[in-house]
Amino acid sequence: MRSHNGRLVTIRTTERFEIIGMLFQSESSYKGTDVNEKHILTDFNTPIVIHVHGNFGNFYQNKFLWYMSEMYLQNGIDFLSINLSSHDGLAEGYYGVQLKYVGGGVADYEASQLDIEAAVQYVQELGYKNVVLQGHSLGCDKIIEFAMNHEHLFPLILLSPVDSYAVQSNWISPESVEEQIERIKKGLYPQEDKPWGSADLDWLPNQEYGAKGGTQEWTYEIPITKEALLSILEGAAFKYLNVKTGDPFTLENRTFAYLGKRDGLQMHRHEDWVEFLQHSFTHITFAQDLDADHDIVGVEAELTERIIKWIHQLK
Repeated sequence: MRSHNGRLVTIRTTERFEIIGMLFQSESSYKGTDVNEKHILTDFNTPIVIHVHGNFGNFYQNKFLWYMSEMYLQNGIDFLSINLSSHDGLAEGYYGVQLKYVGGGVADYEASQLDIEAAVQYVQELGYKNVVLQGHSLGCDKIIEFAMNHEHLFPLILLSPVDSYAVQSNWISPESVEEQIERIKKGLYPQEDKPWGSADLDWLPNQEYGAKGGTQEWTYEIPITKEALLSILEGAAFKYLNVKTGDPFTLENRTFAYLGKRDGLQMHRHEDWVEFLQHSFTHITFAQDLDADHDIVGVEAELTERIIKWIHQLK
């Protein structure tokens, strides 16, 4: 499988953080470039999907993105996959010309909203009127929060949404998430494990954040700083897609949700998760019969075909 040809782009947030992404535009959707090397649209009705990755992810890593970059374009849909400021575990990022450490290990959760805002503004300035937001894993929480804070009803694609509160509760048990937050704020950490990484950053012991998935493949620890973890534990990811203790919400955005039958990060019965999402999204279409995991391995083409049909029905 070879990804369809795209081009690297850079986008600046309001804080001048540089987002790196890959933009895929079909030959029928542009007629050249302007003085700023931006592609000029000839069909303003061409839809574009903006992909938002999950925890410690990036704009290219998941194999399903390769399928989407080709199949979307073959079916009249353009595609932009971007890095969030929380991409990967620890990376270099530029705020203007100033170089800083960024990434999933140190980035504030809320910074992702500025990243998504910048990406949406970027494609709208190119001329796109039909913008679809696509999230994977923790990226689902981020586009949901973005949708809740905007009047425009952007269509949403949720790929492997997860109850992050339940995942962390299972990981930190018998301590509760609320008890963990208060303990971390007091600077009290487990003594049996030393903090990971550079002393220049306020790293927490590895055991503070992770997942005990349904399989060994999805059981792992995540190195993270104190500030970054608190931003996640107290952010939208633990507030909305939270079956037992979350804030009730309703979104009228037209939504497509993929739920893999072998998703090792699902903490609920399949039917309970479906029922919760049906109550929270008034117009939701499910792909819940595919025998695949959290990363959609093995059904990438079939799922993408279903998403394409759904997007075409939005017109």
